[in-house]
Amino acid sequence: MRLMVDSAKLAIEIAKDLIRAPSLSGEEKEVAYYIRDTLSNLGVDSLIIDELGNVIAKIEGVENKDPIILEGHMDHVEPGNRDLWKVDPYSGKIVDNKLYGRGAVDMKSSLASMISSITLLPDKIDRTVYLVFVTHEETAEGVAFKHALENTIRRKPYIVILGEATNLNIHVGHRGRCLIEYVVQGKTAHASMPHLGLNALSATSKSIVSILEAFEKTRSYHEKLGYSTLTPTVIECSPKVTPQIPDYCRVIFDRRILPYETEDTILRIFRKVKEHIEHEGFKIRVSILTEELRFWTGKIVKVKDFFKSWILDEKSMYVRKALNIIRTRIKPDATIGYWKFSTDGVYSAGEKGYATIGFGPGNEDLAHQPNEHVPLKHIEKAVYGYANLILTFQ
Repeated sequence: MRLMVDSAKLAIEIAKDLIRAPSLSGEEKEVAYYIRDTLSNLGVDSLIIDELGNVIAKIEGVENKDPIILEGHMDHVEPGNRDLWKVDPYSGKIVDNKLYGRGAVDMKSSLASMISSITLLPDKIDRTVYLVFVTHEETAEGVAFKHALENTIRRKPYIVILGEATNLNIHVGHRGRCLIEYVVQGKTAHASMPHLGLNALSATSKSIVSILEAFEKTRSYHEKLGYSTLTPTVIECSPKVTPQIPDYCRVIFDRRILPYETEDTILRIFRKVKEHIEHEGFKIRVSILTEELRFWTGKIVKVKDFFKSWILDEKSMYVRKALNIIRTRIKPDATIGYWKFSTDGVYSAGEKGYATIGFGPGNEDLAHQPNEHVPLKHIEKAVYGYANLILTFQ
């Protein structure tokens, strides 16, 4: 009992320290070193930081079985308008038995609970356990995790346990995500004589309305994951001169994907609108966005922003065993659920088909919000939850 109490307290202290170390995507170095040093002090069997800045720890099992992987990401999004926070977002302050700060939910409390959970394991376990803490998840989920699995671990996992927030329930899937780039090229002219040019901003505005109207008529639905969605999130044009009409405009759309949707079916609406607008003289390019990510190690990776949806059958052995142990030891009314957002499961489950479940402290609705917070009880229970899941899947 003393060890269990110490393990819970340790998790809270680690979570506070992690929140106090800002780690935006591509800037996770301080957190990575802190986690490496903490795990080293806890006596893991091996520990590395790979070329993408992922921290990978190994607890060696005594039998040659497929390993268990506990996975989470070290990066977080911007705090946003700090006037909307009632505490400093990097304070790691405890108010009313809740830990506040950017990343408290998404997902530093989970990382802390995973780290602390290994103190509850027996000296000898059957299956090897890997703790995998990755970079750049907020910008390109699955990319760094793929690198860790394929280049460092190089073993097929028995099960992957994602630590994203689930309110201490078991989650088994989510919609996928892609980013669509829609670029309009027109012709500049004086704003007093717009008929002499081709206004890329006007054409883009018309395109957005047509694309969203067409999408609403054809959007898909899944009984577990809900509706697909399409949202314009970024728009930029040039030249940015008030007396001149712009000849260039670019829009990024966020598209949430259901299991049976493909790149071709997703882009079909965009291509039809493109053809219609091009008849007016514009040149338009539509594609899945490809971008370069710079990791804190200096490594640059080109990423195509298309991340698959995934679901693990609720009746599978993995789900039944996980739900049973969490209900028995952690949360009697635990349920099976699905995330609203996307996770690194897009690689482990969506791309590779590995058995993947989610369990973590905190309410996912608070992720990326001002005053993000997690109840201390969640952090404590998650410590025991991860330890019990590891032992259940031995």
